[in-house]
Amino acid sequence: MHEIELLRTQLATERSRVREIAREGAAAHPGGAAAAPAAAAFEASCRACAEYLGCVLGWFDERDARLGELYALRPAADAGRTAVAALGSSGGGREALARLAAHGGALGDWQAVVQFINGSWDARRAAVEALLARNPRVADWRTFGGIDADSICRERALYARCRAALTAGVMPGPG
Repeated sequence: MHEIELLRTQLATERSRVREIAREGAAAHPGGAAAAPAAAAFEASCRACAEYLGCVLGWFDERDARLGELYALRPAADAGRTAVAALGSSGGGREALARLAAHGGALGDWQAVVQFINGSWDARRAAVEALLARNPRVADWRTFGGIDADSICRERALYARCRAALTAGVMPGPG
């Protein structure tokens, strides 16, 4: 497999998992007045989901910043100018995290995050990916992607931790 395809696959995996974890974080919410064990299980799941989202959405925002810097260096006639415009649009990951953190993770906040991720954030990602699909420069993909073995292992570990918390209702120990 070509290196660009490996990087695209990892980005697609992370994007898909962000949508999944946000959706399941909202679905795990006990709603109303839950019994103490259910509330504690939700809190553990919420922390695991928030940690995953915080890390991976942060990476996407960092990638967007690097991509903007990379394309800003290109000649004005370069098709990458459209990428810079797409990067300036709303839909950054920090916006989703701010929505969740503002009110402590209540059900409505989780639902707002899911709507944001499935709407503005995902539209931004689609626009950026469409522009990147036309970029054959491996060096560009390496530069903006920031993907290496350590980041892949970290993403997988956070995802596994989140899945375990959502499945078992309790947050596993440090891993």
